[in-house]
Amino acid sequence: MSLRKYGWLFFTTLLLGGLGGALVAFIFDLEKLTESSAGNFFVGTLMYVLYGMTISIVAQMGFFAYMTINYFAKTIFKTPAMWKSVQVFLVVFVFFDMIYLRYTSLGDGGSIGPFLVEPILLLIVAVVTAFGKSNLTNRTAWIPTLFFMFVVTALEWIPALKEVDVHSTLSMLVPLLFCNVWQVMQLHRLVKRES
Repeated sequence: MSLRKYGWLFFTTLLLGGLGGALVAFIFDLEKLTESSAGNFFVGTLMYVLYGMTISIVAQMGFFAYMTINYFAKTIFKTPAMWKSVQVFLVVFVFFDMIYLRYTSLGDGGSIGPFLVEPILLLIVAVVTAFGKSNLTNRTAWIPTLFFMFVVTALEWIPALKEVDVHSTLSMLVPLLFCNVWQVMQLHRLVKRES
């Protein structure tokens, strides 16, 4: 990937993170933003946009960390099937941990039902993105895309998952998903000529 292509991916991902932050502002805090002056609305929206851009940097670090891990894993494991099996195992393991660890630390003996929402929502988005990526490229992209979208996004989402608060979890998830879906769906276009 050339520096020009990386710069394009960086800035478009940054803008999408800001867009995700603005979307969160309009969904959760529109009433608070519009209750006083226009200046308050613009400053409040700007703060959410900057927050989304900050989250986009986290998403980009996770993306390039995954690219590095994927490169080394392909050389460590003897066959591509072994690395794909490890990725599937890690998806299942992280799904279980997202439920179990959050329930044991935040559940207070209540129902486990509310702790199923976040992992199931993330898994649905990951599966849909994986199908989209495999339709645009080939079937071999399905498992790596699922792994990146579920496992890496879950790791990036950890600070918000330490609380039982819909606002904090979604305010981080929306920009993360905007950025991660964008990056994984653009990758094959950016590296097409080199490969």
